Amino acid sequence: MLEAERKQGQFPLLEMSHLLYGGKDYFDKFLERQSFFDNHPLFKVNHNFYNMSRQDQILLNAERTVEALKKLSLADPNYYTPNVLCPQGIFISTVHFAMVIPAFQVLASDEQISKWMTLLKNLNAFGCYAQTELGHGSDVQNLQTVAVFDKQTSEFVIHTPNIEATKFWPGELGLYCEFALVFAQLQVEGKRYGVHPFWIRIRDKETHKPLSGIEIGDIGPKMGYSVKDNGFMSFDHFRAPLDSLLNRYIKVSKDGKVERQGNPKVGYGSMMYMRNILCDQYTKFGGRALTIAIRYSLYRKQFKDDNKQEIRILDYQCQQQKLFPLLAEFYACVFGSVKIKELVNDNFNRISQQNDFSLLGLTHAVLSGAKANYTYFVANCAEWCRLSCGGHGFAHYSGLPVIFFEMSPNITLEGENTILNLQLARYLLKQLQHVVSKPNAVPEFFKFLSLETAKVDDVTTLDNLITLLGLNCSILTKYAAQKLMSHNDMKESWDTKAGIALAKAASTFIPYFNMLCFLDTINNKAKETKEILTVLARIYGITMLLNNMQGLLLKNQINSQQIKTLQDTRESLYPIIRLNALSLVEAQGLSDNSLQSLIAPKDGDVYQNMYNFASKENSLNKQQVHNGINYIQKMREVNAKL
Repeated sequence: MLEAERKQGQFPLLEMSHLLYGGKDYFDKFLERQSFFDNHPLFKVNHNFYNMSRQDQILLNAERTVEALKKLSLADPNYYTPNVLCPQGIFISTVHFAMVIPAFQVLASDEQISKWMTLLKNLNAFGCYAQTELGHGSDVQNLQTVAVFDKQTSEFVIHTPNIEATKFWPGELGLYCEFALVFAQLQVEGKRYGVHPFWIRIRDKETHKPLSGIEIGDIGPKMGYSVKDNGFMSFDHFRAPLDSLLNRYIKVSKDGKVERQGNPKVGYGSMMYMRNILCDQYTKFGGRALTIAIRYSLYRKQFKDDNKQEIRILDYQCQQQKLFPLLAEFYACVFGSVKIKELVNDNFNRISQQNDFSLLGLTHAVLSGAKANYTYFVANCAEWCRLSCGGHGFAHYSGLPVIFFEMSPNITLEGENTILNLQLARYLLKQLQHVVSKPNAVPEFFKFLSLETAKVDDVTTLDNLITLLGLNCSILTKYAAQKLMSHNDMKESWDTKAGIALAKAASTFIPYFNMLCFLDTINNKAKETKEILTVLARIYGITMLLNNMQGLLLKNQINSQQIKTLQDTRESLYPIIRLNALSLVEAQGLSDNSLQSLIAPKDGDVYQNMYNFASKENSLNKQQVHNGINYIQKMREVNAKL
């Protein structure tokens, strides 16, 4: 049914696949890993999974993790893609490999790395990242768990002083990990030295029971991450050895002498690593949702045309409006994530190998904004794709609810998105000052802050869209700065007067950044895909302006006729995307097993798929007469007495 759609694509599919995955080698490797999941019976999608108890789901996921380890190197960041595409749940080891090991690489001394790294990589020291507490999440500096140095024994006494200080939410803590990287307030001889990480064994090596002085458990069901054992942990004057403090940047001697070296902000290094994964790999879930929605929109026909032929719902302009701007945004985020990964890796290598922190501020700012923007995009994309599929989109067998449930937590975890936008805003204000005082020090991505006005004839060209997006952010940044400076108390002004304006300004930076990356891909990497990518980039840039042009309106930098031109131009580009829509999503190379959807197979009868599941596979129908019928009779008896 879809072959005709595939044949009308106007670009070479393989070239687009290579662009989406960062090169031929990466795409080939993805296909190889995907093939492992497709052909292993344990990883075949089971749509009855959602009838299982959480306990059974967790055990199945554990069994799958073991099987994956036999074939895949889960410690390799390049393997995160099949990890997140793994049917119905991410592997047990994700936090260990994505957060604990990177933290060690940045925060541990050479001696500690020599002692632990091999054990960490082969899972003989399996740990979690225990930072967030009941009372504090994003506010890391005010965590309340304490690590008090005992000079008599040269040990640290780890203690949870109140209920708010209970560690809460760390993945892999509830059931599995034997060690924890515990972030606590370091105190030596009554003086506080800030929050630092301590590598602590928390469970007995033989029995796996919590050690004396430690209470641990799973926090319970959540929205998404059903198979992840997010846990809680509290300490009652638990004693940890002197070398439990990861001490590359701060050391405490046996007699209590504290020595600092390097940049105290290095602790963000491992969190940056995880945020990069959220941007680079988890963004792919948006593409998965779009593949389902666009394929289904080609299968699904509703209402008849003048020739009495039913119309594919993707041919309706309103359906295109739901999906095509999201498709363009998916491509923009993917190309933006490629640049971000380069920046993060460069920063990580400079810090760990050369003790060079020159890129830390820039990387932190861009990554903060991107994590906020991309994670919101994926959840929003999944929701709109679900809505675009009508009633069937609500069913788990569509493969869409699980994307929304599993991706929505990413908006909050590893940095709540509003907080991250405010962190980017702080960097924007700093660069705004540099535009005047030290223009040569302003990074290339932020030179747009010098813009005050712009006159453009055609608002729909790529170059002019980039200019307008930059100008919009520049105006909003200056507006936020004025609000901030209009009050004497800067802290109070930041918190209660200018916060909305600051977050708004920051939220407009990533669309500008993404457009720069989009244009770079078109100019320097694309060959026969240039034309269709240019159409997508124009739709993305126009959509971003139409969604938020407040800065341009504040300074009269855009008029009503230009707004109408933007709207009309976007609509005029939809027919081009309509011809290429299936090819644009299938360039991801996702198998039916990866999609986990009965409503969007590569080929086959969609309605037969859904009926077969309901009538033959749904375990709730195994009993011809369900036990629950007994309660109907009881309801009648109760009603009779009323």
